[in-house]
Amino acid sequence: MNRLVIVAVCLLAAVSAAAAQPLFGEIEYVEGEVTLSRGGKSLGDLNIGDEVQVDDFIKTGADGVAVIALNRSTGMRGTLSVKSKSAVYVRMSQDSSGPKSTLELVAGQIGSKVSKLSGSPTLQVKTDTAVMGVRGTEFGVSTSVSGNVVIFCTEGAVETTDGESTMQVSAGKAVEKRPAERLRLLPVAVSNPDEFARRWIADEIEAFRANPGRVVAFYEKRYTDLSARFVSALDELQRKAALRKWIEEDKAGTRINPRSADALREKKELVQSFLELRKILFLFERIYYRLDEAADLVSGTPGERTEIRPGVTVGAFLRQFREERDRLAKMMAFFRYAERLYALRNEGGAGFPGLGGDDDDFFGSSDF
Repeated sequence: MNRLVIVAVCLLAAVSAAAAQPLFGEIEYVEGEVTLSRGGKSLGDLNIGDEVQVDDFIKTGADGVAVIALNRSTGMRGTLSVKSKSAVYVRMSQDSSGPKSTLELVAGQIGSKVSKLSGSPTLQVKTDTAVMGVRGTEFGVSTSVSGNVVIFCTEGAVETTDGESTMQVSAGKAVEKRPAERLRLLPVAVSNPDEFARRWIADEIEAFRANPGRVVAFYEKRYTDLSARFVSALDELQRKAALRKWIEEDKAGTRINPRSADALREKKELVQSFLELRKILFLFERIYYRLDEAADLVSGTPGERTEIRPGVTVGAFLRQFREERDRLAKMMAFFRYAERLYALRNEGGAGFPGLGGDDDDFFGSSDF
C-alpha cells in the first residue's frame, strides 16, 4: 500500500472532538442519503436539528436533499437547499468589505430562499467559474458534468460575476457560464425552478453522452496533473514537524491557545503548504467529482469505446480513476483534518491569507 495512504488512514483514525467552528445553520429538513463531514471525518447521516458549522462538507446521494435554516451569524435569514447528487462546502471568508458566509458548490445544485439582515455579513455562492452575491432573493445554481453552470432567479435578483463581467439575474431570468466563455443570458423564462433545473441538467447529460471523449480527454489531462501535484504537496505537508505535533496534541486532547508563541510559529511554518494545497484541491476536487459523474453516465454505453488519445479509451481511463478514487478520497479527507487543526489555532477559522476573499483564485481554471 502507498505510504501516503497508510499515513492518511492512520491519522484519520486519530481525529478527536474538536472545538466547534462558527455556526452556519441547522438542518430543517432532510430526506434520502445526506452525509456531513467535519474536519475530514464523516459524522454520518444528517438528521433534522443537526448543526451545520463553518468548514463542514455536505454530500447528497441520488435521492438526497437537505434544507439548512441559516443562523443569524451568516447575515441572512431563510433557507438553503442542497439538492440530490451534490457536494458543498460551508465557508467563512474575509475581504475589504467585511466577513462573508460562502457556499462552495463543488458539484450538483443548490437553491436559496433568503433575505439579508441589516448591517450584517453577506452570503455568496461560489463555483470554480462564477460567484453569486446574495442580498435577498430566491434563486438556484446548478452545475453539470461538463463544467457548465446555470444561475436562475425566481424572486428578487442575484449579482453574478465570472471575473471578467458581471450580470444581474432578475426574477424569471437565467444566466449560463460555460468554460472559456463569458456569462450569457439564456432566452428562457423561469417560472418553475425545479422543472427548469431538471430540464437543464437533462440537456447537459444528453450533450455529454453525445460526445464524452471531448470532456473526458480534458479531464484526463487535468486529473493527471492535479492529482500528482496534490499527492506531492500533501506528502510535503505530512513531513512537517509542526503538523505531526498538532496531530499528537489532538490525540491527547490538548487545550490549544491560538495566541501562544508556539501556535504562531507553527502556523508560520505550515501556512505556505496549506495555501498551495488549498489552491490545488479547489481545482482537483471539482475534476474528481465530475469524473465520478462521468463514469456513471458512460458506464455500459458505446461512449466507453471512444478514444481520448491513441490507445486510451474513455472507459479505460474512467476505470483507472475508479481504482484510485477511494485512495484519493482518504487523502483529501486527511487534508481537511489538517485544515481543522489549523483552524483551531486560528481562533475559529482557516482564514489563510490570500484565500477566501480573492475571487481571482476561483476563475480561469476550467477552460477546455
